[in-house]
Amino acid sequence: MEHKVSEGLIHVVAIAEPIAKGTIRTWGNSLALRIPSEVVKISKLKDGVEVGFHVSADGEVVLRASYPNADDQESLRALFLSLRGSSRPGVRSHEEEPYEPMGAEQI
Repeated sequence: MEHKVSEGLIHVVAIAEPIAKGTIRTWGNSLALRIPSEVVKISKLKDGVEVGFHVSADGEVVLRASYPNADDQESLRALFLSLRGSSRPGVRSHEEEPYEPMGAEQI
């Protein structure tokens, strides 16, 4: 275990056993890595989530998933459309249900 102190902070690096392993393979002109189901369940990754690749000074690769935030309207719209497209057939939409104003809506 390594540690260093800077500006009143203690940085600790502990080597942990991986929860899963994978192998990088060639896919066309790129390389691909399958993400094991154990990692998907814990990280809640989904199809279409954008992932950033970060490389530390010592060559360690870190992946960071980017989930849309409330201010990112384009990503939220894309997420909404993907979820709507994956909904079950036969489920009624809000447009088919009778609408009754519940507040200060203007119709």
